[in-house]
Amino acid sequence: MSVRLEELTWEEAAGRLAADPDLVIMLPVGSTEQHGPHLPLGTDSINVDHLCAEAAGRLDGVLMAPCVSYGIAHNHIDFQGTVTLEPETLIQLTLDILRSLYSHGFRRFLIVNGHGGNNDTLDVAAIKARKEMGDAVIGHCYSGALARTGAAAVSESGIQYHADEAETSKTLAVRPDLVRLDKAKRDVSPAFDAYYHRYYAPGGDMTGLVSYGLPPTICLSQSGVMGDAGVANAEKGAHIVESYLETLVTILRDVRDMPVLKPLR
Repeated sequence: MSVRLEELTWEEAAGRLAADPDLVIMLPVGSTEQHGPHLPLGTDSINVDHLCAEAAGRLDGVLMAPCVSYGIAHNHIDFQGTVTLEPETLIQLTLDILRSLYSHGFRRFLIVNGHGGNNDTLDVAAIKARKEMGDAVIGHCYSGALARTGAAAVSESGIQYHADEAETSKTLAVRPDLVRLDKAKRDVSPAFDAYYHRYYAPGGDMTGLVSYGLPPTICLSQSGVMGDAGVANAEKGAHIVESYLETLVTILRDVRDMPVLKPLR
């Protein structure tokens, strides 16, 4: 039977939950935003949806809700086709989805975020959900953090940021038909290079001490690419995706086994 909630009937969904009260349900969250001239606007959503479906297929007792394909993308709004939500909108949308599923008896949730710009907002949504649904396990993970070392192991460019080597390689592995590889390019402007090495890359001058938020992408890159998409290939992408999957499956097992901690009083 399918692992995708939207492909089940309501009776099938009810039966799955009745047979397994510890059923884990994932909520993938992506974005619709620019990814340079060579990747589709839905890159984040496409990749996180694929990741969740593959992970659910490797374990019993896991379902996935339909992917939320919009996120926080203010920094990319200067590029046509980008859609951004306000943080309050994404918080409320996430809560409404979790509340609906909770009302039917689901008690183990994992929000799987495929877009780094959503992280802070989804952290808040998870905090609110845990307060409201005290007998549920509610996890939140960022897909980009699942395989930092896996991506670094195959990286030629040494940059992990946006529409770059790793992201292009992943999409080549998952949906090669959507990649305009002839338009893939290296774009490391002086402005981006200074920003990346000071505030993002390991060992940067201020890394971990202060956040200034994400600057408007248009100020760092006219193409929307930040890194070297020209050295991407599907083999690298398959390695990265497999690294993601191994970690995500481990997390799902943890969510399933996690005891619910309740106040003593």
